[in-house]
Amino acid sequence: MGIAGFTIEIPTSTRGVDEMSRQSGHSVEKLTRIIPAGRISVLADDQTSWSIGRDAAAKLLAQNPVPREDIGLVIYAGSSEWGTPFWSPAAKIALELGIHRAHCYELSNFCNAVTAALAVADAQVRAGTHRYALVVVADPLSRLVDYGTGYEELFNFADGAAAVLVSAEDARYEILASALRTDPVWVDYYYGEIHDGGVRVERTEKREGLGEAFTENFTELTRSVLAEAGTTADEVAYFLVTHGNQDLHRDYLAAMGAGADRSVFNYDVDGHLGGVDPLLALEGLEREGRLSAGDVVVVATAGSGFSWGVMAIRVT
Repeated sequence: MGIAGFTIEIPTSTRGVDEMSRQSGHSVEKLTRIIPAGRISVLADDQTSWSIGRDAAAKLLAQNPVPREDIGLVIYAGSSEWGTPFWSPAAKIALELGIHRAHCYELSNFCNAVTAALAVADAQVRAGTHRYALVVVADPLSRLVDYGTGYEELFNFADGAAAVLVSAEDARYEILASALRTDPVWVDYYYGEIHDGGVRVERTEKREGLGEAFTENFTELTRSVLAEAGTTADEVAYFLVTHGNQDLHRDYLAAMGAGADRSVFNYDVDGHLGGVDPLLALEGLEREGRLSAGDVVVVATAGSGFSWGVMAIRVT
């Protein structure tokens, strides 16, 4: 049981640091330190987050042609900004892919939603409730940022989607254990407001301590998950981490006693793709032939709220 396969869909449109500099007043040099890639992937005018999520799922099911009637669960995971209010992107994707016997719903946990959704899907598949579960991860993150606000830590917000098939059989990755946690003292730090017909992320007065909270929660959850999985940090092949902040990424690795060679740094490839970050890293490891049967991989994600999630998977 576990992950049978996954696919990723990245929009072809981009936004460069030159454009962000013109809109924000920050220098290109400063923005390049935040976005080493020099640009981020963004949805085209005729694209939506759910549509590229659908495309990722269609690709996944073409690669894994399971009977549509055996898919009993479709979860759309993200930040609750679906583009259309009072509407279900999970149900829309199911309709377009011919999945008519599944329970379809949305799970909002921001950039931590991928781990939360996979944990829910895995639990239901293990319980025998469903033979297959489809998790779609997508967010229009770039559209939530107003470059004129000065919140430059959000300028790396990029757009992307992924689809994951959780199966009761034939898994490429066994899900060993997972754990999630929220520290609600940060709940009001970031919030959304309606501006010019769209949602934009705002922030209260800058506070100290969030970086320490990231490292503390990541390390505590990781130790708990590894203990449940019956392994140790020294035995983990790779730690795949949310790409919100490169310094926090390195702090977590240091706390786990892992060097940069035991992680993937895609900061020079794209911006922060939300829950897609660790899957893009995993795809790169596969493509480069850096994984072997029996390897344990830790996925560590975080999102506003603030919530943290850690999942351990093993290559079958």
